[in-house]
Amino acid sequence: MKNHYLEYLKSLSKDELIKIIYKPYSKYLKIEYKSHRNVALRISYDGGKYCGLAEYKYGDTIGNRLRNALIMSNLGEDITYAGRTDKGVSAIGMIASVTLKSLLPGNNIQETRGEFDYQKMLNNYLPEDIRITGWAPVKENFHARFSCIKRKYRYYFKKNKNLDIEKMNKMCQEIQKMKNFYHLSKHSDKNAKYDRTIDTCRIIEEGDLYYLDIQAKSFLHNMVRKIFWLIEKAGESEEIDMEKIGTADPENLIFFEFVS
Repeated sequence: MKNHYLEYLKSLSKDELIKIIYKPYSKYLKIEYKSHRNVALRISYDGGKYCGLAEYKYGDTIGNRLRNALIMSNLGEDITYAGRTDKGVSAIGMIASVTLKSLLPGNNIQETRGEFDYQKMLNNYLPEDIRITGWAPVKENFHARFSCIKRKYRYYFKKNKNLDIEKMNKMCQEIQKMKNFYHLSKHSDKNAKYDRTIDTCRIIEEGDLYYLDIQAKSFLHNMVRKIFWLIEKAGESEEIDMEKIGTADPENLIFFEFVS
């Protein structure tokens, strides 16, 4: 744990280190505002060097970086995400809900003209591998986690003559029929319910690559990576013991899309 914390400290900029040591640091951006508004942020990140999305005291996480950007820009602080990605996993369309300071009166719920440039202001405090790629005003009851009705992931892999894509797609069809994913998840939550419905599960060709296209309302911990491991073994014509399911590497997995 101590080594993780040292790595985290080494990854921080001078201003970020000062913020930790001297909490009332005066370099926060001073801004004048008229109200607060609820906003959805679209976030893209390369998770390769981070310890996941969730905030973590002893590691450099995407969530830590985003909260720091909110605080340093003086726009807000609390933030909620549509999903949770593990160490090494990336995202193109992660959505977060957040209450931000606004230049507009409180009754202009949908107006965006004349507003702070949230995207630019936050990106000024973020590294190049974490970007705010867009934002939109949302209703007060919007919640990134609970308002999401579909989450889509893609798992990319190289073309390989030893993989039988037809067998992989047949396994995809079998997975869509499944209702209980106990053996296809990590049992990190003793209160977890393992019943899920997979809406889409298929292998798609894209140039020199293939990807697993998978969509559901929600996924269990490590569920997508274990599903891909199972599909890949089917493509290699290997016998599979459902009680000994492995976990695919995180680097090729992308949180792709959010539907509310």
